Amino acid sequence: MDKLLDPTMWFMVFIVSLVGVGTKLVYYRIGSKGKDSVVEHVPKLTPERWEQVKVQYNQRGAAALLLTSIPVIGSALAAAAGVFSTSMGTFVILVLLSNLTRNWLLVLLFGQTISLLHFAG
Repeated sequence: MDKLLDPTMWFMVFIVSLVGVGTKLVYYRIGSKGKDSVVEHVPKLTPERWEQVKVQYNQRGAAALLLTSIPVIGSALAAAAGVFSTSMGTFVILVLLSNLTRNWLLVLLFGQTISLLHFAG
């Protein structure tokens, strides 16, 4: 638990989390630029269905961004945020929160193992 009080650890976790936000911004950008391509290449997605999906995403999508640190689905959620024009500020804050949570869990779960490996070397 002393890791939570270590400013160096906070700095490292924050930097790694920011890098994660940067990678998700790539998917966000792809989604925002690829909206027309999605509509064009998915023939079952009629304009009416597109609006239904958009309404559903606008109701629940922002909260789903808290799951962006999960591999694979996180990238899809980031692209969906771009497609449905989630505000950049909301996107960055929620993705950063998701990454900080995941990275701190990793530090707390595997920190002891890392410490043992560090002292063994």
